[in-house]
Amino acid sequence: MSAMADAAALYALIGAVGGAVVGAGGAVLGPLLLHRRQAAERRETLLRQEERERAQQRREDDLLRRQQEFDLRVAEADRRVAAEREEAAETRARQSAVTDRLRLMRSTTRAWHLLLDDTLGELMRDRPVDHEEFSREWRAARNAVNDAFDAALHDGLWFAHSRAVGTLMGRGSMLQAIRRNDHGVDVTTLGEALSSATYAVTQCVEAGSPLPEELLAQAQAELRQLRVARESLGAHIVGRLAALGVEVERPGQGSAP
Repeated sequence: MSAMADAAALYALIGAVGGAVVGAGGAVLGPLLLHRRQAAERRETLLRQEERERAQQRREDDLLRRQQEFDLRVAEADRRVAAEREEAAETRARQSAVTDRLRLMRSTTRAWHLLLDDTLGELMRDRPVDHEEFSREWRAARNAVNDAFDAALHDGLWFAHSRAVGTLMGRGSMLQAIRRNDHGVDVTTLGEALSSATYAVTQCVEAGSPLPEELLAQAQAELRQLRVARESLGAHIVGRLAALGVEVERPGQGSAP
């Protein structure tokens, strides 16, 4: 009986100790597992947060890249528009300059021609013409024509009386002007016609009235040749300007060429 009682007591003690140990282990292990689970949840939350932040950063980077690309396209478009406007302005300026030179050539040759016509008309009406005054007037008209055709060298035109022709031919600028315009026009015929008509009218002025019929006929013939030469040059220049898209008054329209 005593042995059995001792065994029962021992088992009871072991059970009590085991229960205490299990209880103590549970008291320690429970919080430890909870802490680990909470730490894992925090890590997972942190990872999700970091992923959201990376995704947000990628979106922001993509938006920035797109904005930069858009800004570059806008800047390039602005540069193209500015370049096109500048080119258009330069084209308009060139066309305007060519038009101005055309008008100057036409107006100066017309003025010289009209001076000769009017002078001969005065003589035919038996009105006296002062030789010195006429000489000053036609020389001034010639200088104006020379100035106009000096400028016309830019357009591949050269004139028999142009002061710059010799210099330009000597240094090769004439050939450069021709290459730039793909062609050149020799206006020597017009220059010779102006010179011949001026000489013929001068002879009439010196002869006075009544005009010798031979001098009158010669002057009238030279003036007709001058008109033909002026009309030929005017038609050529108008055609060139039309090819450039510049609208000009054609010879025979409006005032005389």
